[in-house]
Amino acid sequence: MPHLLSSCGKDDPGPEVPYDGNVVVIGAGASGLYAADILKAKGIQVSILEAGNQIGGRVKSLRNQKDLVNISAADFPVELGAEVVYGSDSIWGTNLKNFKVNTLDIGSISTDRYIMDSVSKTRDDWQIDGDFANAQSFVDGLPDFSGSGTVAQASAGLSNRVKALVNSQIGNLYGTSNEKLGIAGVAEALKARIYDNQKLVLKTNPMQDFLIFRFDQVRELVQLNTQVTAIDATGEKIIITDANGGQIEATKVIVTVPLSILKKNVISFNPGLPSAMTSSMSRIGMDHSIRVVMDFKKNFWGASTGFLWGGTSFPNCYSAGVGRGEFNQTLSITINGPKAVELSALGADMINVILAELDSIYGGQATQFVRRDLDTGNVLFIIQDWGKEEFIQGGYSYPMATATLADRENLGLPIGEKIFFAGEATDISGSAGTLNGALASGERVAEQLIKTITG
Repeated sequence: MPHLLSSCGKDDPGPEVPYDGNVVVIGAGASGLYAADILKAKGIQVSILEAGNQIGGRVKSLRNQKDLVNISAADFPVELGAEVVYGSDSIWGTNLKNFKVNTLDIGSISTDRYIMDSVSKTRDDWQIDGDFANAQSFVDGLPDFSGSGTVAQASAGLSNRVKALVNSQIGNLYGTSNEKLGIAGVAEALKARIYDNQKLVLKTNPMQDFLIFRFDQVRELVQLNTQVTAIDATGEKIIITDANGGQIEATKVIVTVPLSILKKNVISFNPGLPSAMTSSMSRIGMDHSIRVVMDFKKNFWGASTGFLWGGTSFPNCYSAGVGRGEFNQTLSITINGPKAVELSALGADMINVILAELDSIYGGQATQFVRRDLDTGNVLFIIQDWGKEEFIQGGYSYPMATATLADRENLGLPIGEKIFFAGEATDISGSAGTLNGALASGERVAEQLIKTITG
């Protein structure tokens, strides 16, 4: 996908794309910021409306949350949202490289461990186990899978011993569970990806800090705490109505809100959403998601460990300090789908469930070494419950059993040449559900909108 970035210096004769109208972007997440950045660079008048109280959307770093920053003792960035950058030559990977941001390739600095029968081992140590070997063969073969149905249906022949292991590496990783995730859609997306296999984390910079820095040129264009409730494009001007009854006029609008917000009709559209879009929405899901961060006084899971796969209450568990901090004693846990709903209902008591499972694997060391408040003795933890975030209401999008990339394309269908749609759920480059997917969609929609101006 071509990059549209350019800049207009103060001595330039005029905007690259002359346009008398104005564009309003709904949402100050990665896709909205990128789309606005491109349009502004082309000389187009643009503004951004954000329902929440900060920039970044599902990119949210602990260091930026003043009420939480002292809970973790980590001497490295701790992420409450997007955590891993896929591909050193991807859109975001290239941005990190261009701005000389220090990154680490997780695969080169750590070794993943896999949990089965309440035992944690490396892949090499487990490989002699036939059930494990079959499970990993299934996971490794995902890009070449040619069948249909859900991942659970496709993996039905695997031993029950590995069900949680496979769910953690596929269902939970892609935002849900194997019972709901469509295997054909995942395979199709993996085949469409064109960047390398590196998985990067930022060594010293919080992700949200870099996002804000990268899009500093449009930061001043963001109006926070402005929830859009209606978009009426039936007249010559588009009328955008916010939750307080205020109205803003625009010539064109780009909507980048999460799929969950669109599916719940939080915003009313006139004319209504295209039928092809609403039909495809029924095949793309967005489930509950939780990020839990806990510090320990001892790293009992292994100093060189990267990810722990195979837990049920902690299906995606990342040793966040590996290669990045002197105190490598923090676990960053991501729970998606039905398990996230179950734990969310427990509130803070979900921590006891997670600690109990860690204790069963590591001989009670989780409860023994978890960091506690010195005065009260209470466990210190951070829960970012994305499902309870009013303007997010979930994690990230995933394909259901019959979904294809064509459904992603339909989610990005414009209404006339006035209302356009972006966001990770609309990505057709194979990166839906990721920061790269959000950025790619922002790039796509900016190009799409510009073509309606230039012809």
